[in-house]
Amino acid sequence: MNQMKDNARETVDQVKSAAHDTIDKAADAARPTVEKLSGTAHMAVDKMSTAASQAATKMSEKASQMKDLQDQVIADTRVRVREKPMTALAIAAGAGYILSRILRR
Repeated sequence: MNQMKDNARETVDQVKSAAHDTIDKAADAARPTVEKLSGTAHMAVDKMSTAASQAATKMSEKASQMKDLQDQVIADTRVRVREKPMTALAIAAGAGYILSRILRR
């Protein structure tokens, strides 16, 4: 009985050892591919990060330009209203009338 038990344990140990060897071989074979995929993924993330950073910089520049343009339009409008207040008042009244007609529908 002990002999059968010992044989069974030996067989289990051999199978276990063979399974570990197979797993190690598979892991060793997959390692270069995994490292290559990992490197490619890192490069893709770096490219996306660079592109996002550049886009954010451009958006910031455009926002600044839009703010400058807004300030310029407001300044120009103030000058025109001071030069011709009656014309400005007539334009504002006309725009208000047109908006009220559009929104009434």
